[in-house]
Amino acid sequence: MLKLTIDGTEVQVAPGTNLVEAAATIGIDIPTYCYHPGLSVVGQCRICFVEVEGMPRLVTACSTEARDGMVVLTASPRVKDARAAVMEFLLENHPLDCPVCDQAGECFLQDYSVEHGLDTTHMVDIRRTFPGLERRLIGPHVVQNQNRCIHCTRCVRFTQEISETHDLTMKSRGNHSYIDTFDGGPFDNPWSACAADVCPVGALTVKEFRFRARVWHLEDTESICPGCSIGCNVTVGHLDREVHRFLPRHNAEVNGWWMCDYGRCLAQGIEERDVARPAARSGGELRPIAWSEAVPMLVELLQSRPAARVVASANLSNEVLYLVKKVLVGQLGLEVVVPVDRGRPRRIKNGHGQWIDSVDAHPNSGGARLLGLPLVDAGQLARFVGAANGPLLMLDERAHPWLASDEAAATLAARTVAVFARCETVLTRSASLLLPAASWVETEGTYTSSTGRVQLARAAFTPGAQAWPAWRLLHGLQAALGIPSDPDARPERLFAELTATVPAFTGMTYRGLARQPGLPVAAEVSDVG
Repeated sequence: MLKLTIDGTEVQVAPGTNLVEAAATIGIDIPTYCYHPGLSVVGQCRICFVEVEGMPRLVTACSTEARDGMVVLTASPRVKDARAAVMEFLLENHPLDCPVCDQAGECFLQDYSVEHGLDTTHMVDIRRTFPGLERRLIGPHVVQNQNRCIHCTRCVRFTQEISETHDLTMKSRGNHSYIDTFDGGPFDNPWSACAADVCPVGALTVKEFRFRARVWHLEDTESICPGCSIGCNVTVGHLDREVHRFLPRHNAEVNGWWMCDYGRCLAQGIEERDVARPAARSGGELRPIAWSEAVPMLVELLQSRPAARVVASANLSNEVLYLVKKVLVGQLGLEVVVPVDRGRPRRIKNGHGQWIDSVDAHPNSGGARLLGLPLVDAGQLARFVGAANGPLLMLDERAHPWLASDEAAATLAARTVAVFARCETVLTRSASLLLPAASWVETEGTYTSSTGRVQLARAAFTPGAQAWPAWRLLHGLQAALGIPSDPDARPERLFAELTATVPAFTGMTYRGLARQPGLPVAAEVSDVG
């Protein structure tokens, strides 16, 4: 370890650590624009100037590595004057339109102009503008406001080094330089919105979030993306029980600082629902009922002869799948399958620059496998459902694309089917018993990624309408059946029970998962499909 002094405080860092990261270890925030920990260092914005004892000139903290015995000043008069000069140059052409800019509240230029800028300006000329490059949709998800660009090139380097698509480039020269796609075509790589994430100002913004909410009003909840088996860490931004955006949350072992556009767009409408309360079919029509009626009806269905069959889901948490195996398989003796669909291949680059590819389209097929539940493909699912003589319980209306097909509708048309669902599908339209399910952001639990990491997804808010999370439904079944169970069966308690009985999860704790970005399972997760 290297020892150096920053603003009078001794710091120990590993060799190769730059001064920005070294200062951050003791809570000193050195301002940066062009620097991003996931991108190459170019040292071109100059806002990170610091003074190093023995060096005649100020140095850029992002491109200067810590050395043993180094003495660094981050707030000396020379440093403050230099940063103020940089800010004045950047604001010469940047429009002062914070009240109407969608980046307001999380804009580096806005923050640093207050912290490091001057109270006045020497600018007397007309500001430079880029007619035709304002509010321009350059791809399906990214809007460009070139007048706000400070030429940090973060977005360009993202497409060169992370997505490796080389979509963006800097065109023209000098004061007339601007960001554009390399060939003038649409900016449509699968991770394009990450270019807006790394933009430190309002030059690139995400179309789906623009003007939906001011960021200082949003509440943030740490969660996991439900889009595929990779398990990208995300922050759910929500307001008044409405989800406004998913943002990637740093996890070096899984998704680095990034997420794909598909997963990001799952935020749109993820909390909306068609199924608001329990309902039972009578005389060909669904009539609303209370949960106090619905649970006994479900118990009667599961205890019928011929025996009921259950279609679970790899979209459900480890705790729910544990209850499925314990209650439905172990205590009721029912046959259960977990359908798995490979879906479209998806990939993300982790914090070490390595590509991670999805195994399937579900966030928890790894957990289902570790719990010993049988995984089936579309053909096996069709045969499982078609061969059933008794009733069927579907724990997720979107467990597999086959369930939304005409073939599935025909197979289930004359059957007694109970569906635990949030949205209307062919399953819900023919269901004998309809039970409202909590959405992804309304329920808490752990998920096992295809990389073998167990990660915790927090609930953004409590379930709306009369919806229940799946663990509550299964716990209600236990109580209705008279099966002894923990009266306080929350996900945290269920996870503790799971770790005590399933070897792959041995040693894990709920609190440990809350403090760390996922823990590796004790058994390797093999390919699923």
